[in-house]
Amino acid sequence: MRTTVQQREELLFIPRGPHRLAAVLHRAARRRAPLVVLAHGFTGNKSENGRLFVSTARALAAAGLDALRFDFMGSGDSSGEFAAMSPASEIADLHAVLDWARRRGWRRAGLLGLSMGGAVAICAAAERPVGEIAAVCTWSSVPSFAFWMRHRAPAARQPDQPGSAFARGLPATDVPAACAQLVCPKLQIQGDRDLPGFRAGFAANLRAAPPPKRHVVLRGADHVFTHPRHRARVIRLTTKFFQQHLFPS
Repeated sequence: MRTTVQQREELLFIPRGPHRLAAVLHRAARRRAPLVVLAHGFTGNKSENGRLFVSTARALAAAGLDALRFDFMGSGDSSGEFAAMSPASEIADLHAVLDWARRRGWRRAGLLGLSMGGAVAICAAAERPVGEIAAVCTWSSVPSFAFWMRHRAPAARQPDQPGSAFARGLPATDVPAACAQLVCPKLQIQGDRDLPGFRAGFAANLRAAPPPKRHVVLRGADHVFTHPRHRARVIRLTTKFFQQHLFPS
């Protein structure tokens, strides 16, 4: 099922077992453009806070890159219940999206993930064949799912939080070990006002990761880059990163 939203932007649904993952594909004007897949954060959706992912996908398309932003199972317009999601289910969702993209001809792809989506992107990239994911950019990434479980435990009793499936669905390889396996270029962007523990935790991940890698900390920026100045810079840095690493040299 497809509905044209506007020129070169398509709303579509990607099959994933019994579920359908809602997505928007932003097409670049150039033919056979590389693809960037955007993975949203915990309780987020394919538009993200203040439509940050919409602006980013459009900037990527304007720069000659196809961009696909999608809703994880149980989020946004995708089928399923949010209470049934887990890190493992979101990693499987991302694999389904990447498999779908390869079936449709994309052979060069990058991943962009925000917060929990960043952790999911790193784990999924580490599980793909070497060379399939050409670059990974994360924004304010969860430094590890074990860390996330410790800090989310009090909130897990709230009705809008995931259920016991979340704790049972931790991946065999957590974010630090997955990051250490990634040989593709890696960029982490976050603010110096990110959530407690995120900045130090991810700095430790990158120290153990093989090059090339870069850690950019924006002064005064919060977890989701609320200020327009920070949003503009994070989009600009991200677009430049993917242009550098997804286009053939």
